[in-house]
Amino acid sequence: KATVSVLYWQPISHMAHPHETLKKKAGEISCSVTDKALAEKLDAEDALREYRKEFRIPQKNGKDIVYLCGNSLGLQHKGVIDSVKEHLDKWGEQAVEGHFKQPCPWFEIDDVVRGAMSEVVGAKTSEVVVMNTLTVNLHLLLTAFYQPKGDKKKILIERNPFPSDMYAIRSQLRLKGCDPDADLLEVGSEDEVRCFPGEDVLKMIEERGDEIAVVMLAGVHFLTGQFFDLEAITKAAKKKNCIVGFDLAHAVGNIPLKLHDWGVDFACWCTYKYINAGPGNIGGAFIHEDVDVNKLTRLEGWWGHKRESRFKLKHEFEGSEGVASFQLSNPGVVNMASIKPCLDLFQKIGMPALREKSVLLTGYLELLLKELLPDSVEVLTPSDIHRRGCQLSVRITGELASLKTSLKEYECGTNTNNKASVLQAQMEEVGITCDNRPPDILRLPPVPLYNSFDDVYTLVTTLKKLVK
Repeated sequence: KATVSVLYWQPISHMAHPHETLKKKAGEISCSVTDKALAEKLDAEDALREYRKEFRIPQKNGKDIVYLCGNSLGLQHKGVIDSVKEHLDKWGEQAVEGHFKQPCPWFEIDDVVRGAMSEVVGAKTSEVVVMNTLTVNLHLLLTAFYQPKGDKKKILIERNPFPSDMYAIRSQLRLKGCDPDADLLEVGSEDEVRCFPGEDVLKMIEERGDEIAVVMLAGVHFLTGQFFDLEAITKAAKKKNCIVGFDLAHAVGNIPLKLHDWGVDFACWCTYKYINAGPGNIGGAFIHEDVDVNKLTRLEGWWGHKRESRFKLKHEFEGSEGVASFQLSNPGVVNMASIKPCLDLFQKIGMPALREKSVLLTGYLELLLKELLPDSVEVLTPSDIHRRGCQLSVRITGELASLKTSLKEYECGTNTNNKASVLQAQMEEVGITCDNRPPDILRLPPVPLYNSFDDVYTLVTTLKKLVK
């Protein structure tokens, strides 16, 4: 695994803010933190810089674009094509026998990535499975874990979650005969772009825990980039005998997690963001080993049955161990093949090294925004490095230097009726890809696997030209 310094991978209370490190490094070469020379120094010293070459970075005018959209869709690992082709060739050469013949028999293919995925989320291999997609897994888990009894029937979520979570949870409440308006508790700011103190969650659990059946929160808020203290939330919920689950779509592969050690009951996530598995690819799920899954009222299918007797014609379901019993159908082989190359890379590097670079990289983005656009942008994501991952959500408070933009390359979904969309289009035209949330927010996630400090420098200096 990559060598990790002790600068960041320390207990949270002792972790330094990256601005101190950046100013010190600028001083070493007698330059300002806003000089390009600092970005060049940081890239030269980056122990992970060579891994950028393992990804396919889109080109514009013969040059790599600056890709800052990993919170939406990660880049393709160059090994994906060969990995997929290997299974396409196997299909062509072995046909149905490919299920049971080497290499990599499909009957056991769900084992291929479980170990690597479990390392990313801080779990035992038996506690993790790769299956379905995020919202499907959320439904499967809530169907089993949400069992309202008497007054203890409410589900606690953060206010303004990702819409799919809201739809799923409200429908689960209806499915169990509850009232989504009365039995859904929301905690957080009324303003969807404002972060809120994590203590608010703990206070809500303490005050209303006797009514709460399930605490179901995001790990990292999709819009603000705020990371919640999952360990503290889990501990508080357990004291009130609440089930604890998390949607980790924006946390997995972004922030080191310890789902097993924290005692989380269940979690689910997607793989197309920071795991770089490809658009709409298969999701992941976790159930703690202390949960007796056979006492849960789960939905069942043949792939969750014990492997050794899966093909026997039986009426009674004999579940696999733990979360594997929640599998319904055999996973798509191409899906699994697309995930494997990048998960192998995660195993090679390790989350500590990725987190170390991520803290410095996002800190650099924050410092440049503060120095170069102090009156033109507002960073909405917490400055506390323990309460964020790689993403900074930025509100554009200044006016755009121009409203002109060419949209000839945009074939669908174009929206130029707001500041954020126009600015996103203008940056796309000069080779910078990012994500916007109308009317005035950009989500900017420098990803340590493939983004450079020069990427961040180019982004901010370009923003300075486009925003007054």
